[in-house]
Amino acid sequence: MKLSKHSKKRMKERANIKSEAIQKNFFKNALKYGKSLNDCEDNNLIKFIKEKTRYNCQIKVYKNWVFIYSKNAHQLYTMYELPNELKEG
Repeated sequence: MKLSKHSKKRMKERANIKSEAIQKNFFKNALKYGKSLNDCEDNNLIKFIKEKTRYNCQIKVYKNWVFIYSKNAHQLYTMYELPNELKEG
């Protein structure tokens, strides 16, 4: 599993995660425990994700973050924090 330079930068900026090992573990947990787009029921959440997602990418929503990664899950491209109105408790 790889992290693109862009995703490493975004994890530092957006989630304040500076360690690459912790970044990789966070992405690994997102893959394992996160919701896919098909699991999401909130139409506003689905709309937000679709606006952020590139063609032919996969997503996972985990701990109020959206992870956008390659279809084969070998590389994380970027991540976004959910807007406050879409965050879970």
